[in-house]
Amino acid sequence: MKKNFHITRTLLASMTIWLALTVGAMPAFADNAVRLKILIIATGDVAEDPGLAYIKPVLEEMGVEYDVLNAGARDLTPAILASTSAGTACKAEDAGCVGNYNGIVMTDSDSVPSFTPSEWDILHDYQKDFGVRQAVLSGWPGTYRDPEPPYGVYLDYGLVYSSSSTDYDAHWTVPPAYSKEVFEYVNRTNPLPITDFAFAANARNDTNGLRDGSVPHVEPLLRTQGDEALVSIVRYMIPSRTTPVREVMISTITNASFLFHSKVLAYEFINWVTQGVFVGARRVHMAAHVDDLFRPNSLWDPALKKDNPANIYRLNGADINNAVSKQAAFRAAHPLARNFKLDFPFNGSWAVVDPNAMPLTVNLTEDLVAAVAATKANFRFINHTFSHPDMAKAPVPANAPCDYVTFTDISAIEAEIAKNRIVWSLLGLPERSQNNRVLVSGGHSGLKDPRCTNDSALHLDMFDVQADDIAFDAGGANPLFLEAAAKAGVVYLAADSSQRAENMEQYIAQYKDDSPTDRLMLPRWPTDIFYNVTNPSQLEDEYNYVYHRRYISAGQNPCEIPMAICAPRNYAEILMAEADMALRHMLTFKKWPHFFHQANLARYDESGNTLQFDWLNAVFTEYERMFNLPVKNYPYYLIGDYTSESLNAKSATIHATWNRTTNQVTLSADKAVPHLLATGLSGGERYGGQFISRISVNTNSTAFAVDRALTQ
Repeated sequence: MKKNFHITRTLLASMTIWLALTVGAMPAFADNAVRLKILIIATGDVAEDPGLAYIKPVLEEMGVEYDVLNAGARDLTPAILASTSAGTACKAEDAGCVGNYNGIVMTDSDSVPSFTPSEWDILHDYQKDFGVRQAVLSGWPGTYRDPEPPYGVYLDYGLVYSSSSTDYDAHWTVPPAYSKEVFEYVNRTNPLPITDFAFAANARNDTNGLRDGSVPHVEPLLRTQGDEALVSIVRYMIPSRTTPVREVMISTITNASFLFHSKVLAYEFINWVTQGVFVGARRVHMAAHVDDLFRPNSLWDPALKKDNPANIYRLNGADINNAVSKQAAFRAAHPLARNFKLDFPFNGSWAVVDPNAMPLTVNLTEDLVAAVAATKANFRFINHTFSHPDMAKAPVPANAPCDYVTFTDISAIEAEIAKNRIVWSLLGLPERSQNNRVLVSGGHSGLKDPRCTNDSALHLDMFDVQADDIAFDAGGANPLFLEAAAKAGVVYLAADSSQRAENMEQYIAQYKDDSPTDRLMLPRWPTDIFYNVTNPSQLEDEYNYVYHRRYISAGQNPCEIPMAICAPRNYAEILMAEADMALRHMLTFKKWPHFFHQANLARYDESGNTLQFDWLNAVFTEYERMFNLPVKNYPYYLIGDYTSESLNAKSATIHATWNRTTNQVTLSADKAVPHLLATGLSGGERYGGQFISRISVNTNSTAFAVDRALTQ
């Protein structure tokens, strides 16, 4: 059982440390090395500690190694922080002693009562001994005295509480000395709205110090309108030293995974404590898939409050040419998306003269097909099957009624994949061989079983989930579809992240497909730019019906319905809500694309505006208001390749040690990892002011030079 407090140090030992510091003594480093791993000191498990629930998925997505110490259940000991091969505690001056962590993250500023004064001393001694930084995610900016020997102040952030609020319009005040190292990815010319509870404080910067002789000096990085500190660097100084003996970044803002300001701050907590040197990396991504190219679809009817089969839209050549110019204008308006290309998952059945005749002949006399062929270099393409059939399981028994046509043999499914590849070649679309490895099935079908019912009356929510659906993880995937994909050489299968068990990157290993390798599921994010709308008024009507008016009609209060809205929204408000959601997706650092449909690319006015580019412009306007990081826009097959590499790296045990004397990181793994991402090593891609390297690691140790890029 974790004790509320305990004293494990003697007064003599503490005085010895204090005297050593005050006379300026420094450890005689024998190894001066730390492992590249973060220690998170939490107040509970993920369900109990919002700070742990907040930072854990960010670390995991980036591929950063970490351990968690639950301060409510386990004592911190010196041996946890640094130990010999025999498991005994050691110090930096001891030969063969390597610090176990190159960064400490505290989810709470004091962790009282779980974390005792003596544990704080142990933690601070480790930071001083090994030159390791600390970040505090949230909490009270307090000063704490030990009521028992050796007495004195054991914890002090150098801050005095000033105010608290749930609404601060914070501004950046990063000192020049830290401008290349701290929040360099943020557009610091614009304020950061703080939308949850926060303490604000003033820096004391006086001579009052801790019992170890150090005095906190506060450098605010993010301040309130009244210049109170919200996020600060605290440098612990002693009189005889010009450099700090310890450094801490403290946030007194409530942080949680669902808060936008927390998304903005998350990376720096990790980057700061590791001093910009860690296994793993982060990039921001955005890809937009416009599904069903060549295929017509019915549109929303405001009078009927559903699709009207008599009202059909299919893109035309003018729409495609307009998309070329709109894409060029989008790139010019948003430098952080200067290499952006739309992706078109296409259905070739509507691009040929006769879909039933072999050999197939593309219909270049048709203006949409001709326009796509003429402008193909401006876009990317993905196999979406030839005729967009449903790939779900056939009914049992076979003569049971079904709302859609089903396949009972593999060859018909293979033909859907193969015939679309033929159209790809006939049109001369780019990167055919690479894209043969990727497939987007019609409606992401084949991964769940709708049980032959597409009746909207059975829908449980707006994500096309029905009461009788069998989800992917419950045996709902169609083995015939998976086997056909495997036989066709498909490696990556698209999934809808809004569906249960499809919202994760995973190898499809639980279904037999008669292949020695498994397909890799690549989720895509849906949006509320619905498939059946071409203009703002249609979107407004359907959006407000789906999220508000249908509940009013049913006598329900939409304010009490999860995901519903209390009041209708106009087009501008819908775009703002969409931009906010897309930004949250982007700041998970996941590579998942957002998907749309062909009708969304229709020109709806004389200026050539489209729902698709209205969405993209809204998203990037908000993104560039907050960030200066270029956004990666990968083709889907490359998203698959990078995802596969990431999963392989995360399944390995990585051994990484940073020797600060030689300024080298030595890396090895328990298996071959051909493409391991690491930040802060010399060479690699320059991104956000840092180097991101893609290196090969195996069971043999290899040394890599460190370059934090702070002088460039």
